[in-house]
Amino acid sequence: MGTPGQVSTISALLSENAQQRADERAFTILNDGHDESDVMTHASLDLEARAIAARLQQSARPGDRALVLATDNAHFIRAFMACQHAGVIAVPIAPPLPLRNPRKAATMRAIAADSGARIVLTGSTTQLREPVRTFAPDLAELEWIDVDTVPVTAAADFRAPRIDAEDISFLQYTSGSTALPKGVMVSHRALLANEEMFAAIMGLTAEDVIVSWLPLFHDMGLIGKVLQASYLGTHLVLMPPAAFVQRPARWLRAITKYRGTMAGAPNFAYDMCVSRIAEQDRAEFDLSSWKVAFSGAEPIRPATFDAFAKAYAPYGLAPETMQTAYGLAEVTLIASGGVRGEAPITTDVDHDALRKGQVVPGGDYTMISVGKARLSRRIAIVDPVTKLAREQGTVGEIWLAGDDVPPGYWGNPEATLETFQARIADTGEGPFLRTGDLGVLHQDELYITGRLKDVIIVGGQNHYPQDLEETAESAHPWVRPGFGCAFALERDGREQVVLVAEILRPLGSRRTGSEAAKAPLPTLAEIRRKILAAVSDQHGIRLDDVLLVPVASAPKTSSGKIQRSTCRAAYEAGELKSAPEPGGQVLEEIS
Repeated sequence: MGTPGQVSTISALLSENAQQRADERAFTILNDGHDESDVMTHASLDLEARAIAARLQQSARPGDRALVLATDNAHFIRAFMACQHAGVIAVPIAPPLPLRNPRKAATMRAIAADSGARIVLTGSTTQLREPVRTFAPDLAELEWIDVDTVPVTAAADFRAPRIDAEDISFLQYTSGSTALPKGVMVSHRALLANEEMFAAIMGLTAEDVIVSWLPLFHDMGLIGKVLQASYLGTHLVLMPPAAFVQRPARWLRAITKYRGTMAGAPNFAYDMCVSRIAEQDRAEFDLSSWKVAFSGAEPIRPATFDAFAKAYAPYGLAPETMQTAYGLAEVTLIASGGVRGEAPITTDVDHDALRKGQVVPGGDYTMISVGKARLSRRIAIVDPVTKLAREQGTVGEIWLAGDDVPPGYWGNPEATLETFQARIADTGEGPFLRTGDLGVLHQDELYITGRLKDVIIVGGQNHYPQDLEETAESAHPWVRPGFGCAFALERDGREQVVLVAEILRPLGSRRTGSEAAKAPLPTLAEIRRKILAAVSDQHGIRLDDVLLVPVASAPKTSSGKIQRSTCRAAYEAGELKSAPEPGGQVLEEIS
């Protein structure tokens, strides 16, 4: 491969790529999801990043923080790479879209305050500055730099600072369940070690071509796509998330056009490619070049893999292309994954036994593996209370160790000690990262069962919310797949179980081929009854409330994970509004 393993910082990686692969394409940007709006070679990217770094050096010193706030992928990449050259700690931040979204604006302000950022790197064409001034005046007081207005001639003024492997490359703020996320300090050492692990798990080389629509402010899009492409010295084709959401076919069309070999996304994206692309519109795709299609955000559902593989097998997609992955910001990105060229491993187990914390093979509930420990990775399953290791086949909290574990949270030593410095109680083995995820090792394969804080306990038995949510989705065709949220709360002196589910958006005409369009028009009461009956029948739980809400009501992270704590808080505060009755209109799935 050449570059991997030979550099110690992202700045050095950029410089080496510029020397060894000068005129090769690094990034192709498709702002509309189809036409090329920007192309960067390795040499041009390095030069432009140095120019912006020289401008940064006029206002910041190494170790200062700069928010990277851009809706244009080209602006984002140049700004982020400029921080790497200047030794400035980048702070990727999600644009508050739609503008004036109060929850997203609050998160943005919290990140800016927590990081102590002095500068905002953006683009002159994104038109974010003026709206931000109105709903986040504290950000308006920072220095704003439009990266696209910096001339490349400024690169002559760049003076390379000393940057060490243990220095912080960027702060990856968790897209967790509150408006006060924590900033993971991603060092160059941890970042490059995780890129090595990502490449090893996915079986990637410089010959691969990556195609992505994932947001760059999130770790899967930034580390798994942009920085992985730079690590390998390969070509990445990028489109904005909205381009995919509006027309999922654009993703598969780009894979066809550019002969993409690696493209990954959360589970819901594969569902959308099945439900939103009509069979008669798939003939244009040639997916025979696609070798790795990973799903990397929970829950990963075997049924989704099966449906996607079946739908696109006639268009060149091999079944073994589908691959699982597991990761989180606290371990930089990827923790484990399947094996390239091999179908994901599944295990049928007894569901009741699994709820009690044991794997008993041979039942009718299918678990899907997220791989084994690779390279420096260590995986332990631990009792979250006693901190004693549990045997294989027993559910517990997933603890991780490895060269790619970051040093901790920015400015939060207490949380760092609790999360990043855990040790097995009786042996003292460690330190481990406590993930907060529940899982089990079975024949050395890791299976995710849920989130520690999300487990619903009824009658002394554990129930995983994603199971209830999946049952609700299958109960009625008008329940929107992937956007349910089950949780427990204390009310009237007892624990109650609530399920919030989005229903499809009202539309004036029926969508051809949609199950919802073919079904008789229901009432909200009928949908609720179906959900109540299905959950009761399959899980033995009586739901205390089923709230059906409009599209975009259930809060999600940027990687597609339901934010159950945020949803519960919104429910308790009365902020979630009931969806309108269908009233003779059919519904459309919009993501």
